[in-house]
Amino acid sequence: MSDAAWWASLDSPLGTVAVAVNDQGAVIRVVFGETEGQRHRRADEAAKQLDQFFRGSRRDFDLELEPVGSEFEQRVWAEVVKIPFGATATYGEIAERLGGSAVARAVGSANAANSIAILIPCHRVVGAAGELTGYAGGLWRKRWLLAHESGQQNLVF
Repeated sequence: MSDAAWWASLDSPLGTVAVAVNDQGAVIRVVFGETEGQRHRRADEAAKQLDQFFRGSRRDFDLELEPVGSEFEQRVWAEVVKIPFGATATYGEIAERLGGSAVARAVGSANAANSIAILIPCHRVVGAAGELTGYAGGLWRKRWLLAHESGQQNLVF
């Protein structure tokens, strides 16, 4: 993967969201906040799909993702992208799929290291009793995303 990143950004209910793609056009980052950099049509396409998601006209993304992380993190993220729109999974459930409950903390760490927010929907991972736990973008954003996906914008966690 090239270190070069091409950016696009959009205004959303969560503030500015910026998307970076590499030279091959694969998404490598989604961040909350402004960034500066050269625009790229693939980054523009990712921003367009995110805008459609925020507007409620898109549930699934048709983008190539290239997250950077360890082999274990990659395995966790591969499980996280399987969580359907509007659903959640617990850290323990993901850990069980990856070898047992002993790796639940490691699943949490991998989730925290996710650099492609929303597209790798780490906001859909919750605590054992369904409680909201850490989210790099802030719990208010996680709460909003879960409410948006459930169709319950007034949902309180």
